[in-house]
Amino acid sequence: MKNLNRIIAVIFLFALNPLQAQTEKEDNSRVYFHQDFQISFVPFVGTNGLNSGNTINDYSINVLGGFSAGTNKLEIAGLFNINRSDVKYTQFAGVFNQVNGKVKGAQFAGVINSNLDSVNGFQAAGVTNFTTGNVDGAQIAGVLNLTTKSVKGFQGAGVMNFAVGNLRGTQLAGVSNFSIDDVNGTQISGVLNFARKVDGVQIGLFNYSDSISGIPIGLLSVVKSGYHTLELSTNEVMPFNIAWRTGVRPFYNILIAGIRPEIEDKVTWSFGYGIGTSPRLGKKTYLNIEATSEQVSKGELVDLNLVNRFYLGFEYQINPKIAVFGGPTMNFRVFETGIENHPKLFAYGNPKIQHERTYDNGNIGSQFWYGIKAGIRFF
Repeated sequence: MKNLNRIIAVIFLFALNPLQAQTEKEDNSRVYFHQDFQISFVPFVGTNGLNSGNTINDYSINVLGGFSAGTNKLEIAGLFNINRSDVKYTQFAGVFNQVNGKVKGAQFAGVINSNLDSVNGFQAAGVTNFTTGNVDGAQIAGVLNLTTKSVKGFQGAGVMNFAVGNLRGTQLAGVSNFSIDDVNGTQISGVLNFARKVDGVQIGLFNYSDSISGIPIGLLSVVKSGYHTLELSTNEVMPFNIAWRTGVRPFYNILIAGIRPEIEDKVTWSFGYGIGTSPRLGKKTYLNIEATSEQVSKGELVDLNLVNRFYLGFEYQINPKIAVFGGPTMNFRVFETGIENHPKLFAYGNPKIQHERTYDNGNIGSQFWYGIKAGIRFF
């Protein structure tokens, strides 16, 4: 107990009579001092006393929290660090770091790192990294990385990465990545990637960009200046089909719907999804390689009846807005057996079933045949 009282007495002594420090610089009539080492309990209760906010420390230990003009080498706090100027090279806080100047080195916080200037190095926070300047290095956060300027390096977040300026490097997020300006690198997310101009790759369920020189890979990718076509087609199963293709020619998504009017029965209809690629063969010709899967139903959607199709065809551009296409297909149907409500398989013709079998004690069946697909595309 006596030792504890002595320690507290020493801290208060330093608070009232700060250690003599060297004057480091004078900026806008503010004098900054330099200390090799300081220790504090809370701001202004420590070895720098009332000069805490005007002192730049080489080494700083804050039992709960500290306030200083800056740090040159190392700062550690149980709860928080507040710096009115620059910090280098390492900073740790149990809850948050607040730096009004530049950060060069590594910064770690249990909850949030907040910097009002640039970061050159590494940031890790349990919840959020927030920076108003450029980031050159890596940011890792449990929830959010937010940078109001450019990022050069890596952003990794459990939920979202947001860069207002350019991104040169990689964004990796559990939910979404946003780069309001250009991306030179890679965006990978669990749900959404958003960028203006992309020179690289986007991988996510949904991808958006104004333009992209690489490939967007996802369930649905929209490139404003990319590949968009409205397709009307026919095949041996569904006579009337409409499809929307979006993405870029090297890799695009396909949304499909079809209908077969029935005179004496319920309407047969279909919907599905697919992916494709369309390399150029000549000035006006393209090769189409596509894989799609469609649920075909009569009336209500009740039973499994999937028609999976691989299409290899050719496309001819009549003009920049209209194209015709056609080619053979390989079809693999997977359906529930013993169901009377399945629609008739073929709309017209009677292609030969090349292979047929059942699975799961006869409850699931499959059929394979060759077919054809043809139509017209717009835009």
